[in-house]
Amino acid sequence: MGYSKLTFDAYIRDPEAWNMELPKWALELNHKGYESVSAIDFYDDIFGEDLEESCVPEDYKTGEYGGIAIERVKKLDEEGNVVLDSKGNEKYVGKRYTITKGNYELYDLIDNSENFCIIAPVSYAGRARINKNARYMYALCIEVDYIRPDGGLNELIYSWERELMPVPKPTYIVCSGNGLHLYYVFERPIPLWQNIFDKLTEAKKYLTPRLWTKYITTAYNKIEYESITQAFRCVGSKTKGNSYAMAFKCGDKVTIEYMNSFLPDDKKLDSIYKSNCSLEEAKKRYPEWYKRRIEEGKDRGHFNRYKPIYYDWINKILDGAVVGRRYNCLENLCSLAVQCNIEPEQVEKDCRMVAEKFEMLTEDDKNHFTEYDILCALRTYHNADEQAYRRRIDFISAKTGITLVPNKRNGRTQEQHLAGARAIQEINDKYNGTNWRDGNGRKPKKDIVQKWRSEHPEGKKADCIRDTGLDKKTVYKWWLKK
Repeated sequence: MGYSKLTFDAYIRDPEAWNMELPKWALELNHKGYESVSAIDFYDDIFGEDLEESCVPEDYKTGEYGGIAIERVKKLDEEGNVVLDSKGNEKYVGKRYTITKGNYELYDLIDNSENFCIIAPVSYAGRARINKNARYMYALCIEVDYIRPDGGLNELIYSWERELMPVPKPTYIVCSGNGLHLYYVFERPIPLWQNIFDKLTEAKKYLTPRLWTKYITTAYNKIEYESITQAFRCVGSKTKGNSYAMAFKCGDKVTIEYMNSFLPDDKKLDSIYKSNCSLEEAKKRYPEWYKRRIEEGKDRGHFNRYKPIYYDWINKILDGAVVGRRYNCLENLCSLAVQCNIEPEQVEKDCRMVAEKFEMLTEDDKNHFTEYDILCALRTYHNADEQAYRRRIDFISAKTGITLVPNKRNGRTQEQHLAGARAIQEINDKYNGTNWRDGNGRKPKKDIVQKWRSEHPEGKKADCIRDTGLDKKTVYKWWLKK
């Protein structure tokens, strides 16, 4: 029997064919008028067509950029025997499944497994189901357990139907065995940058106790707070006893604006899809970056590389990127942005310009370059770690398919090198509104600092460093000298 197609109505029509019992609360939810949906309809609605079909072969197997399902299976030794612990109990391990566009791997798992299976409404960039690899959140899920048998379900439903201080109405309710899972499915998936991850965590912590009241659950004084990436029992999979998890449609998909209407000001989920902020807004959204770069005038990280390196890479990938390597090319641009201290607004502007060019390389409907790819590449910039600062030339070449030669001229003659340098200067001029030819060449750094000071009499050293791109030591050296 294919439990990926299980619904309440299908069960009622022929209960013997399904060879199961209804999960707890399923009958009550049906009586409340909520329509049961199959696992296929449920996960198709959550993930849509967003999960990727493939990724770079050198890195992962087909579909590594996708959802991750885990099946609890018995641990076997090399001879196929079940491994026991010191007390003689069977040991279990988690078997991982990558879920790609169409969710076919998930539906096969649901149909063929009698084991405990879980999945989070989250996509991952990598094999490991860890927060660092979390790419997009498709739904926020809150579990409510130990529901009171004497009216707990009624009180739960009343919590989003009441007029006074209601909670958001979930999109789906899943009967998971004994408890219920409330899914708030987003109209647009949420990119899980670190600052967004933290805000969603705060929002979930705020909402959870409002669903674990003494009128709803007997465990109201033992609230279970879970990560926003917590994996939950798959709809259609085996629960405790002889039942299978069943989903019921409750409400519409939610928006950020809708969720914000139930959250206090300090918990609201603002401006999370794209970066489009002033310095004042950046101060609120990226406080660490703002303090380090604007207030203290410090470098972004370990390097303060020459900015033309960044723009040179834009030229390289616009000329040499191919389908299958486009994402890595863009992601490396974000790495260089970290190293060259490029401002956040400029990075996003450049990424979107490059992405538009990359989309023109699309060969068919299966390999579009999307907003999805842009946001994931920008994670490298906004959540920079050591890997963003230190990359070997051979590593970059292998990942991007762009050949790099480790010398100052990148294998070019002096004439070619100078021609490239002038081209880079012209790119800088385009973005900065300057003209490198003014003054018949590069001005002495002293003159640059003094000119900036004359134009900004109230300006600070940190502002000068940011605007001119000069090294901190250089600005300090010429700050007071006439």
